[in-house]
Amino acid sequence: MRTKLRCLYGRCLQCLQRETNVTEAAHQHGDLKTSVLLAIETSQRAGSVALRTGDSAVHVERLRTHDRHEDDLLAAIDRLCRRCDVSPGDLDAVGVSVGPGGFTGLRIAVTTVKMFAETLGVKIVAVPSALVAAESFSGKGPISVALTSKRGWFWWTVLQRDADGSWAVAGTPGLADADSVDCAGLTAVLADEFLPESMKEACETGSVPIEPLDLTAEACLAAADRMLRAGAVTDPLALNPLYPRQPEAVSLWQQRHGNSSQ
Repeated sequence: MRTKLRCLYGRCLQCLQRETNVTEAAHQHGDLKTSVLLAIETSQRAGSVALRTGDSAVHVERLRTHDRHEDDLLAAIDRLCRRCDVSPGDLDAVGVSVGPGGFTGLRIAVTTVKMFAETLGVKIVAVPSALVAAESFSGKGPISVALTSKRGWFWWTVLQRDADGSWAVAGTPGLADADSVDCAGLTAVLADEFLPESMKEACETGSVPIEPLDLTAEACLAAADRMLRAGAVTDPLALNPLYPRQPEAVSLWQQRHGNSSQ
């Protein structure tokens, strides 16, 4: 990953840091607009990045589907920033969708954001992927988002609209099954095609519509901007993906070798 960051714009890490120092000095003198925000959404198979420039315009770059997230994420950021004539030192903050979701996409996104924080000094906003999904839903609340459905279980997050109309997590998210959740009062459940049949039946019984998940970098950017304004910034050392379960590769290794690290 360090080698790939050296390739961004064809500049080395030291060059990026020098650019950041110049940009910071310009910001202090009021020469450049602020709040240039980058957002990364790679929790699902279709990843994307979004950039809000100093004039408040939002630009989007989709990750190329024939590439793996770790192969195209930095390249997509490079394409987006070049298209918008934005240099790494112009960034003020980076928002990242932290899951739950795909293990590889989350791990690479979080690692990339940590390197941006280390080399550029940008602020980091960790956005729960359920909040990203809710941001794309225009209906009323409360709603629930079901992520990473597998073997009858899913990550369940209930969200409500605040007084200003923005979404906020209500209660404590966690792993659940159809027998442990209550759909009463929900206006919708956002879920993918892997939602367990038992949960689909519970929604049908409760007359709660199931709406498709739509996780985009634009939605991540909107949520990250709101969190940034509220001061919800994450320490890079504390930034981690949200994994509801142990990665399958780890489980298989433990089955073969036991839990011992020996």
